[in-house]
Amino acid sequence: MKNSTDLQEIPQTKSSIWNRFLLITIFLVIVALVGGIFWTRYQGEQKQQQFTERAEIQYIDMQRQEMKLFALPLAWSVRKELMRFNYEQIDEYFNALIKRKGFGLIMLVDPSGTIKVSTDRKLQGSPFSRSYPGMNLGSSELVFYPVQQGKSMFLVPVMGLNEKIGTIAFVCTYQELMLP
Repeated sequence: MKNSTDLQEIPQTKSSIWNRFLLITIFLVIVALVGGIFWTRYQGEQKQQQFTERAEIQYIDMQRQEMKLFALPLAWSVRKELMRFNYEQIDEYFNALIKRKGFGLIMLVDPSGTIKVSTDRKLQGSPFSRSYPGMNLGSSELVFYPVQQGKSMFLVPVMGLNEKIGTIAFVCTYQELMLP
């Protein structure tokens, strides 16, 4: 025969199994929600980082394009003075530019590769290739080479009537993109 204690144990085991199942289910739902929140936040941070990197690259490309636009009238001005062998005026142009934010070293290199005018007086008369090996002065179009993080060397050809009469080389520092 079953006594009263046996009858009471059966419902308690059913309710304890049900309580365990409910507690485990609630725990798993909470873990899934917390995990989902962290995963969503992680993905948002990754997207923000990718967006920032792309914006910085585009900002630097825009600054390079601005330098290319600036370089053409500079080459025309230097060409005019170079055809007259007026190196003092070219030196004045370069000294005025060096005072502007973002400009570093500015040089005029003759077709043989010798630095004729430079804002760094120690470089005048020396071969360009000794100070900057691997940079091609022979191009008839504007080129730039990365020098350091955030800086590039621009090589601007100065063309005469029939041939290249020099190259303007200048180091330009890029402005950093300020994001909120």
